[in-house]
Amino acid sequence: MCCDDDEVLDLPAPAIEALAHYRRLRDQRVWDWGDEDLPEFFRLARFSRLGDLTDALAATGGDWPAAIRRVAGETPPPGLVVLDVPSAGAVVPRVGAPRLAIAGRPVTLDVVVDAAVAATVVVAGTPVTVAAGGAAVATVEVDGALAVSCAGSVVDVPGALEVPPAATLRVRSGAWSRWSVVDAAGGGWWPDGVPAKTDAAHRPYFHARDTTLTVPAGELTVTCTRGPEYAPVTTTVAVAGEDAVVDLEPERLVDPAAEGWHSADLHVHLNYSGDLVVTPEQARAMQRGEGLELMNLTAGNLGGAHVYDRALFEATVGEDLWALPDGTVARTSVEFRNDLLGHVHALAPTAPPTRYQTGHPGSEHPHDWPPNAVACAELRAAEASTHYAHPVFAGCGTSDDPYDPFLAPHRTVEARELVADAALGLVDAMEVVSCFADRAGAELYHRLLGCGLRLAAVAGSDVFLSFAHGPGVASNPPGWLRTYADLGGAPVTAEAVRDAIRAGRTLATNGPFVTLSVDGAGPGSVLDARAGSVLEVRARVRGLGAREIVLVGPDGEIAAGEDVVSASVVVDGPLWLAAIARGGPHPQDPQRSVYAHTSPVHVEVGGRRVARVADARWCLGLLDRLEELVVAEGRFDPERREAQLADHRDVLDRARAVYRAVGEP
Repeated sequence: MCCDDDEVLDLPAPAIEALAHYRRLRDQRVWDWGDEDLPEFFRLARFSRLGDLTDALAATGGDWPAAIRRVAGETPPPGLVVLDVPSAGAVVPRVGAPRLAIAGRPVTLDVVVDAAVAATVVVAGTPVTVAAGGAAVATVEVDGALAVSCAGSVVDVPGALEVPPAATLRVRSGAWSRWSVVDAAGGGWWPDGVPAKTDAAHRPYFHARDTTLTVPAGELTVTCTRGPEYAPVTTTVAVAGEDAVVDLEPERLVDPAAEGWHSADLHVHLNYSGDLVVTPEQARAMQRGEGLELMNLTAGNLGGAHVYDRALFEATVGEDLWALPDGTVARTSVEFRNDLLGHVHALAPTAPPTRYQTGHPGSEHPHDWPPNAVACAELRAAEASTHYAHPVFAGCGTSDDPYDPFLAPHRTVEARELVADAALGLVDAMEVVSCFADRAGAELYHRLLGCGLRLAAVAGSDVFLSFAHGPGVASNPPGWLRTYADLGGAPVTAEAVRDAIRAGRTLATNGPFVTLSVDGAGPGSVLDARAGSVLEVRARVRGLGAREIVLVGPDGEIAAGEDVVSASVVVDGPLWLAAIARGGPHPQDPQRSVYAHTSPVHVEVGGRRVARVADARWCLGLLDRLEELVVAEGRFDPERREAQLADHRDVLDRARAVYRAVGEP
């Protein structure tokens, strides 16, 4: 399937029917699409101050009402209204500066209900029930005025909205770009027919090359960029009765493709519940506006039986959704999910898997069986590369136990079986840069490298294109995290990127572009060196936000610099060498740092791989703890529990044999 900018894809009938079904579910359920097991955190995704609320929860020891009141403040910011309920049937609004609106066009307001007594307040048609002394938040669509009612008493909240005259704004750039249009009160504006998206830094955005949108008359701030390879450019424009036109062209910071390195986001969800139903054409506009060359759209479940985008994947498996003349390619694929053992996504499978998930009650495979190793082997047999996703969830550890961050809580997202499946040669890569804890993930990566395992470093954003706002970074644009792959001069295809991943010719990044050279060889290379020889190592960082570039190996950091770092490394045995870029807060997620990690150059001595006994012992300890976890927390068929456990122990024992052999002559 190939298409131009505005061409409508000729989708298979099952995919068209699935989109219609998703629209019905969204209209009925608002956002969860009937997936009852979604976490409460998702229900707050549209609250524009969710990040502030999370911080306030930590500061108040998990006191929800206190945290909500802290975020609301005495004078609410624009776009947030507080409804105090001092007594039965009474509602006293508190409003700060008004949100700007246009007559006939709904805008979004955040509403906090702060109740001294138990009450149900209907906010713009949405009932919000609060216990005595409690507080709750709701995000509603409002057209013209905010109407609330409590115990039959209806109140129009004055001052919540200001409705200036409407005007028209046209924005243009030389190529598809990401745009942000913000009014003087901080509200975002979007053209008709595009997903109204907001990133983790609460910035509204959409993707276009040349488009027109209706906006409130007055001063607007307009920003244009094109993914992390470009610097955003911003201007202000006063829009009155006459139409306004803004032409912007972001500055290119770095051009990896010109050096043979091509970008991919290996972990993107098209429709994954949420408040939007996104068509493939809209996803294509997002991809082009981010300057992202390959986008891997992964089908997967969330917590129940439904596998989102399964129909699209199975109808197009092994084919491109689009392959444009400018090198923009999209492919459908799959994410295999088990919350106890880890999530695995694939690139370029030629056939669907037997199972899409295990361990989710109510699904086809409710037990934590078979081991993930079976899924990995099946995906590899279908010619796909396999990659473990988001290996460590930030902040989970609560003790001094070195394994705690990888094991607690016991059902989240950690790539726990990775340490076994990598040893068995069933994994091609891991997300060293992910939507969670990059530096903790790098620690696990270095342990595996120290055992002579040759996994590639990749990145996957795990964005949910169907979420307008949050949770967290889920509503960020695709490609805000990306893998760069050295394709050796080949054109961009899913198969070329897959082969580069298998060869380790990759960089994982949330912005900076890093190059690494070891005696002239790049990531994925295997050098044969003599003991006592000297390797000349050089790394360079360019692009978004990096403050430091660091050379690392099996014994830790070797050397550091600002933009360029060089070192002469004496070979005293087999080793690996990689480069890391670090920086300050990320512009699309201020809660995390700018970060990038290359795949290593592997250095053998006399044909021997690196073999650090300390790393092998650490991995053996993690395997032991994983076995304890599976026995204690695994979900198994009561009548087959011992046989299913035996299959897990077989995988773990085979992996133990690999690690026990590390360091042996």
